[in-house]
Amino acid sequence: MTLRTFPLLLLLACILCTAGCTDLFGADNSTANSTDHTAPASIAKYQRTLAQPEDTATMIKMDTDVYNLGEVVEFVITNEKSGDLSCTNTPPTFSVRYQKGTGPWITRMGDENPAPGNTSKLKQGESTAPYRFITEGWAPGRYRIVTDCGISREILLRALPSATPAGTACLPVTNTKPGIQINPVSDQYAGEPFTITGTTNLAAGEELRYSIFAIISGTTNITSAKLVSSTTTISAGSCGTNTWFVEGVIAVPGDYFIGVSNNANTVSAIRRFTVLSEADPTATATLPEKSTAPGISTG
Repeated sequence: MTLRTFPLLLLLACILCTAGCTDLFGADNSTANSTDHTAPASIAKYQRTLAQPEDTATMIKMDTDVYNLGEVVEFVITNEKSGDLSCTNTPPTFSVRYQKGTGPWITRMGDENPAPGNTSKLKQGESTAPYRFITEGWAPGRYRIVTDCGISREILLRALPSATPAGTACLPVTNTKPGIQINPVSDQYAGEPFTITGTTNLAAGEELRYSIFAIISGTTNITSAKLVSSTTTISAGSCGTNTWFVEGVIAVPGDYFIGVSNNANTVSAIRRFTVLSEADPTATATLPEKSTAPGISTG
């Protein structure tokens, strides 16, 4: 062989190799009639198999029959028959149909009745190249992959769980000094249940002591005896601000003070409120001077 003829033989060998490397079932096509090479490989979150309406469904090979919405579905067609498997197109085509509830099957992807093309055959044990399609934007439910080889397989698309809403970000705490606050108290009515609420940066579960005193009519002085003295427990709040509340009933109209403090009496707050007459604004009553007065009850 001379040096002159060697490049010619090399060129001829490359042409023959190129002509002999064509894959009948592996044509690159992003539509439903072939493999979607633009789709990433399937990574199914569930490895589950559904009951299929036809035994031939096993010839559509998949890693699972259950997918999350948005995942890539991948499958191949493998001839498990004793003879050839005939398909009406080269390469074989497929469509995807959707069933809502028990309604009719509606074509979601591909042609429902594809026109016959060049017939292809899969020999026994032969498989196609992988087919892939993406389920982004599809509705959850049951789908059916229908091939032009006379076989089909059903799959299930599941909706992803709803994302847990992110909590509200807490602002940086600039004041770490212990404190108790009493929320504004609207006018109450004698004999009717009332609730007084407040906030604190003391720990949840800690007890607060509270007392209610009557104000002597026409003055700003309080009576010498407490109408009630009891405790309430701090409830957990958010962002370092916890809550507390007091419930009760006052039977005698008038002006009152509520005082709240921690057990060590190092943190306290006080607020005035008014109890109006339930019916007769001229009705009067003598305030009891006992610590467990019958005119008030608390919960």
